[in-house]
Amino acid sequence: MIPPNIDGDLEGLQEEQGATFDELGYAMNYGDVDGERRAIASGAAVVDRSDWGMMRTSGTGAIKALRALAKDDRLILTAPGTGFEITLESGDVAQVYAQNEGFLLITPPRATAAAFETLASVPDHQVTELNDRCALLTVCGPTMENILRPMGLTGVMEAPTGSHVVFGFENRPVVAAHTPEYGVRGLNLIVDEGIAGQVWATITRSGVVPCGNDASNAALISQSRLK
Repeated sequence: MIPPNIDGDLEGLQEEQGATFDELGYAMNYGDVDGERRAIASGAAVVDRSDWGMMRTSGTGAIKALRALAKDDRLILTAPGTGFEITLESGDVAQVYAQNEGFLLITPPRATAAAFETLASVPDHQVTELNDRCALLTVCGPTMENILRPMGLTGVMEAPTGSHVVFGFENRPVVAAHTPEYGVRGLNLIVDEGIAGQVWATITRSGVVPCGNDASNAALISQSRLK
């Protein structure tokens, strides 16, 4: 990924692209919700999902903490660099990315507080909330691979769900993980907040349609990811 020269943060770029924001400052739409939904279903879309929970667990109690979080504690754990999904007690689905000393978790907004509280209650491990330092950008759609191929991000898409790699962008690490959340090809990018605007600009200037939470949530509901 070659970063463009930009002047502005993520929210500023979204505003320039016509975003309407909710009271918390997250983009709801860019003026054409139906067009955004079509981009997710049949084209290539990018969604800022930084309102979703991002947490890291580490330590000897990390597996026990993950089992406490899952509705079914009979987890099939996977090797570092891979991942899986768990169903929370609320019925929501969380993404889990296995790392060397713990896990990265992505949780729906309404489930985040309870998930963090559960994880924090388990001894012998640390849980760190990443939302104050990272953005979650999801690129999805049937044609997204054609656009991302020149950026070198398509290899992880051939691996199983939850597989992820870490690459450098402007000397900052970015986690790129294969996600099935929208029922189409998808990639979750966990990005340092300091470079989120540049990553967003790189993706949208490649022809990927910026989409807000209105279209995103509708697509997730159709996949039963949100109720």
